[in-house]
Amino acid sequence: MTQTLPLSQLKKGAHAHIERIAPNPVFGGLDPMVGRRLADLGFSDGVPLMVIATGLLGRGPFAVRLGNQSQFALREPEAAKILCRVVPHGHGQTSSVSTHSREAR
Repeated sequence: MTQTLPLSQLKKGAHAHIERIAPNPVFGGLDPMVGRRLADLGFSDGVPLMVIATGLLGRGPFAVRLGNQSQFALREPEAAKILCRVVPHGHGQTSSVSTHSREAR
């Protein structure tokens, strides 16, 4: 069974697939525009990602690599909008994401 969590709660090295972009009241009236911008950058339903770094104490910023090898750093409020299905280690990873994890070992 997979668990759904905001990207902001994932640990360094976590693999996941984006489930959806959720509202975050922190952005107020700008929330739809922030969600659209994330989608424009490639944060879309089903896209695999890997958390490659987190800020101090696991807080933001969050560095992520998408399945297409694009890398982004997100602040905590943006990362909290991205709901992810966590992929258990070694299960269902895409080759573009799992290749990096093998190289890091």
